[in-house]
Amino acid sequence: MSDNFLPTWLYNDENIFEFELDKYSKNYWHPLIFVGEIKPGEILERKFFNQSLFISCLENNSIAVFKNRCPHRGSKLCLPKTKLNPSKSIFCPYHGWTFDGYGKLKTLPLKDDFEIKIELGDYFLEEVNSLVNGPLIWINLSKKPISIDDQIELVAKKCTYEWQKNYSIFSEFSNTLNCNWKIAHDNTLDDYHVAVAHKDTLHKEQGPIKNYKYFFSEFCNVLVTPLSSEDNLYTFGLVPWTHLIIWPGKGILLISYLPENINHCTLEIKLASGSLSTKDLEIWKRSILKFLEEDKVIVESVHKSYMEKFKIGPPNKLEKRIIHWQKIYKKFLHASGISF
Repeated sequence: MSDNFLPTWLYNDENIFEFELDKYSKNYWHPLIFVGEIKPGEILERKFFNQSLFISCLENNSIAVFKNRCPHRGSKLCLPKTKLNPSKSIFCPYHGWTFDGYGKLKTLPLKDDFEIKIELGDYFLEEVNSLVNGPLIWINLSKKPISIDDQIELVAKKCTYEWQKNYSIFSEFSNTLNCNWKIAHDNTLDDYHVAVAHKDTLHKEQGPIKNYKYFFSEFCNVLVTPLSSEDNLYTFGLVPWTHLIIWPGKGILLISYLPENINHCTLEIKLASGSLSTKDLEIWKRSILKFLEEDKVIVESVHKSYMEKFKIGPPNKLEKRIIHWQKIYKKFLHASGISF
């Protein structure tokens, strides 16, 4: 398989886009929230793409994730307004069915008036594959995802201490980018542009190019740069479209590019810290948003060229993380019968 960049037609083909959503993305695990965002006995509602999900932290600290859809008639569910905080049940505002944190039906109005005999144990919410790895709750929307240990292998190896820490302060942000998700993903893997495009922002954190060190596993890559004589900054590229940046002593930054259509994606960032105050975390977030705003200008201009079937030049050695990810992507396409 060549070391050339992906051809631009893969960035503007509707059939490829549908394949990415239906097949490619479902092969992998996706970070949903940080473990510290939910308390034992609590149920939270969160969105992944346009799908509403309930995350339940059971009393034994195990996690379950359910689709927001009543098994009776498919109505959207909600967390009932109650004096209990947090809520310990999920309520259907259509017919009043109520479910517990295990997804089991626990209240059924007019139970004896159905055409067939119904017991409370007959109905459960539809569960989504979920697990906890490191400080994150991950989900998968298929029956046979790859191993999470394979997917994020380098993270646990390179950042064992930071990966096992408890994080208690959180912040997030999202914004629409006018570009194909792969352009944004490529750009965040592009270490060639940082010293030029981010000389006053990210480049000051990552330092001189001569100090860059790279490591690769089957599904993951990382750029390691020294922060001080003792600590390093770790910038991980993860499939399918996520980036994990670990600042020892400061916290964790998650960046994801969620596809909307071939011309737009949602930039979603999540930050967590176990040492910064809420105020300092927001200051850190503003500094991150500054270099992401610089990237927004770049990726949206690149997208316009890609839509014109622009012929891409050769990769620089500092773009090796792009090539690594694109080889994974090409391999998945070829295994699915898509050749080019």
